[in-house]
Amino acid sequence: MNGKKKTSAEILADRVLEHVIEHNLDVGAHIKEVELSKILKVSRTPIRSAFLHLQESGYLVKKPNQGFFLDKLPDQNLSNQRMGKESEHPDLDPICYSIGQEYLSGKLNRSFTENDLINRYQLGRKAIQEALIAMEKDGWLTRNIGYSWEFNEFISSPIAYAQSYRFRQLIEPEALRDNSFTVDHTRLQMLRMSQIDILNNDQKLVSAADMFNAGVLFHETIVAMSGNVFLLDALKRVNRLRRLIEFNVNGKRPIPRKECEEHLQLICLIEKGNLEEASRFLESHLARTAKEKEEIAKNLFG
Repeated sequence: MNGKKKTSAEILADRVLEHVIEHNLDVGAHIKEVELSKILKVSRTPIRSAFLHLQESGYLVKKPNQGFFLDKLPDQNLSNQRMGKESEHPDLDPICYSIGQEYLSGKLNRSFTENDLINRYQLGRKAIQEALIAMEKDGWLTRNIGYSWEFNEFISSPIAYAQSYRFRQLIEPEALRDNSFTVDHTRLQMLRMSQIDILNNDQKLVSAADMFNAGVLFHETIVAMSGNVFLLDALKRVNRLRRLIEFNVNGKRPIPRKECEEHLQLICLIEKGNLEEASRFLESHLARTAKEKEEIAKNLFG
């Protein structure tokens, strides 16, 4: 692997191969564009690009006036490999959320030591160390010289949390109104698949980390299309500041189906070039989401 990010066609191609494995299709099976576009919930154009990629890779063969047919069986470990990648970043241990929530509520100082937590939670040193390392990896904490740890700079009051959403309502819709906004169909397609993955996740948990990261990726990608580096930098900063509280909020709510559905609606508006309508829709989406999350967040602060 060279570390290069996959294109939307390559990502979709993997999904098509997973479909082949899941349904035990044999060589010679007719792989239909219309059928796969419905299953993967994308239009036929990106599906066609995925099929062409699979044709180049030797998995599909195109027959004149008939369409595409399976010419080679994919590796049966493909789905397991993909699930393995998804599990590289598992959800945090519940103790991490307890530590974060106690900091937000003022019950835990910003700076503390391992021994402070061992005594507070009556856990072994190994469990506390593992939790601290996981929190450090996710950007919650910084390890100081010696034995102390310190929470990074975060939003730590209900007023500041509400203000962060109000700030986003001011800058994100304006990004869509920027004269330099350029619709990137490939990026939008990747965002669509990410949101569909969450919506299709009825049979398994979506971690708070996945929910937060998917939301950040979605909104930062949309703002990035404006080409305005100042709007994007401002959004990235507020996302860093709300990281801790969002992890705790997302840990206390179910899969945000309404949020994902609205994300998909926004993508459709942008793809059609209805940027003014998309801007208004995004503002109302942020307002609705803020109201829902602020209710949950009230119980996190002291």
